[in-house]
Amino acid sequence: MAAPRLRQLRRDNLLFKLAMNAVRLHLEEEDRLVRQPHLREAPDADLLFIQQSIDQWIGIATNYIARKFRCAAPQAMQLLGELLVDLKTGIPVDELRQVPYQRALYLPPAWVTDQQPAAPASEEN
Repeated sequence: MAAPRLRQLRRDNLLFKLAMNAVRLHLEEEDRLVRQPHLREAPDADLLFIQQSIDQWIGIATNYIARKFRCAAPQAMQLLGELLVDLKTGIPVDELRQVPYQRALYLPPAWVTDQQPAAPASEEN
């Protein structure tokens, strides 16, 4: 299977939501580090939780890409990275901040254990 194009990734509703949650948490992380630069050296529990949540969303999204588009993990990570950059540069920050911070922190328990959301049947190839 050929690697998906960025346009395909953006149109995938589930992947878009996963990526938007990661982007929103990146914004929150950046905000905290600007307000409290000392956290770079010694992160507090809140910052560590945000970073852990980012890692989980990234892991879930990477696994989703790898499974749906049948590609290796390194390629899936590269594709996700391109999507994240596209979202951060293509969507105004005010619009990105509309994703509720608390919602972005919430990971469904099944996803945390699996790290693999199932693709909806209508999205299967």
